[in-house]
Amino acid sequence: MTVPPSLSSSGSSSGSPVWAVPRGTEGVRIMVEGAVAQGMTTTRCLAGTGIHPADLADENAQIWAHQEFAVIRNLLAELGDLPGLGAGIGAYSTIGRTGVIGFMMLAGPTVRAALERAIPYLALSPTHLRFALEEGDGVVYTVAADDEIPPDVRAFVVERDLAGLAAAFRGAQIDLQLAGIETTLGPAGAALLAEAWRLEPAAVVPLCATNRLVIPRERLDERLPQADENTARLFEQQCREVLDARLSRVGVAGQVRSRLRHERGDWPSMADVAADLHVDERTLRRRLTAEGTSFRRLVDEVRHGRALELLAQGAAVSEVARELGYSETATFSRSFTRWEGVSPSRLRERGL
Repeated sequence: MTVPPSLSSSGSSSGSPVWAVPRGTEGVRIMVEGAVAQGMTTTRCLAGTGIHPADLADENAQIWAHQEFAVIRNLLAELGDLPGLGAGIGAYSTIGRTGVIGFMMLAGPTVRAALERAIPYLALSPTHLRFALEEGDGVVYTVAADDEIPPDVRAFVVERDLAGLAAAFRGAQIDLQLAGIETTLGPAGAALLAEAWRLEPAAVVPLCATNRLVIPRERLDERLPQADENTARLFEQQCREVLDARLSRVGVAGQVRSRLRHERGDWPSMADVAADLHVDERTLRRRLTAEGTSFRRLVDEVRHGRALELLAQGAAVSEVARELGYSETATFSRSFTRWEGVSPSRLRERGL
């Protein structure tokens, strides 16, 4: 099995977390469906995230982790930041909703092969946990590390992803026959995982250093009901191709550019973006310099591109200036003249 050189089960070699890879909207679709069932609207779920309802129906749409975390914060704010919300959302998970990586797992041919194949490609799945396999005494631990997830959404993500894994496997008729679970969640969250995995409450240990599913070693080598090695290899090739395409966008500059492109209204400062990426401003500046750019240059680039798009759509110059975060239209016009060598109004007269 080939592991992409830029990404492994422990993270990307660039220093970016696994979830920094652009991904599809599968995870957001699951959350929106669960939240709508509890009375939220799609609009409120997506408010301020840069994700539009049409993106949820677009199989080619790509988003970034900070946008998913913004969706989670919307859910927590409206539905309550209490144990059970994440687990309830996770119940909407299915293997099919993970896309090609899910079908690769179904083809197996064994539980171990399915997990080992999936781990390098988890950026293609809805999960934000970082999975790995560790051998134990008669058991294998499936580690689901949560240390890369912002603290304010961490419990929700752990609940959602671990309960969602139980729902997805059960729907696919894959029984891991867990011997137990260790989790970073508190007692209430641990009880919810026990219910999701149909374990006795005592089998789930709360307040652990990381999350680990304890699987009997002999279970890992059992054949899956829909196993086919040739099909699994074919799906693995497709996973590799999709991930390679997405990895081409990975890098701090790509993450900053995406953050800026999805903004509407107030534009983030460098401090805002650094906080989103969980680094300080000095580190962000150094990493951007290493990639041959700067925060100011990226802001300029994104503003330039969006200005052309908005003007082509017929927006007034004053409206464009306001959306791009300029306090005065004249300041925007000077910037645009620097970019294009002509003012925005003159460019429009020329038939933009």
